[in-house]
Amino acid sequence: MAFVLKRVNGTGKLGPDLVELRERAGLSLEQAAKVAKLTPSFLRALEEEDWSGLPDPVYAEKLLKSYVSFFGVNESYYLHKFREGLRTREIERNPADFLPRPVKLGATALVVTPRIIAAVGFLCFVFLLGGYVYVQARAMSLAPDLEIVNPVDGLRVDDPHVVIQGQTLSGSIVDINGVEATVRPDGSFSHEMNVPRGTTLIRIVSRRRHGAESVEVRRVIYDRAPVTALPEEEVTQ
Repeated sequence: MAFVLKRVNGTGKLGPDLVELRERAGLSLEQAAKVAKLTPSFLRALEEEDWSGLPDPVYAEKLLKSYVSFFGVNESYYLHKFREGLRTREIERNPADFLPRPVKLGATALVVTPRIIAAVGFLCFVFLLGGYVYVQARAMSLAPDLEIVNPVDGLRVDDPHVVIQGQTLSGSIVDINGVEATVRPDGSFSHEMNVPRGTTLIRIVSRRRHGAESVEVRRVIYDRAPVTALPEEEVTQ
């Protein structure tokens, strides 16, 4: 709302002009603060020119501009008087007020407390435990090494008695054609078996107790030599 009639303020002060502006609108100080969404204490400080009661000059100037614009008057007139009042009282904006304020740390701020030590220790324990479980799980998922020393694949024998020998991971279980062989502490094993005439497939399996397995296959051919008949004269004797 704009006003045509205005008294001349010869004092050069901002406060009387603001009081006149508010009273011509028929508003009390509290009502003007409410409609302009400002605090009554801020408006009172402006009208009474209580400069110590105002916030930072730049921020106060923005609030003043918003306030007088509500009445539809020339803002520059009031802002000019506001700035003149600041210069008269040598009030200037302090650039340091807009910089981040340094935070003072207490003497114990950098001290590692027992609670922090306990938390770090717990995290380290969880990390190590997780790493151990991961390594163990990975080791269990890998098949054990298996090396068969005897017999070679395709071995021909003239005796049904065959010895299977090999090397595997210590603690593994070795199964030879469904029969468990004895594994020594160093991982070596030996197993004896009789094979029928012809070709026998020997399947050797080495497995962890709760993991993967390795398999080797050997073929053994048992071909018994024919019995040679004695000469007739040796038989008669």
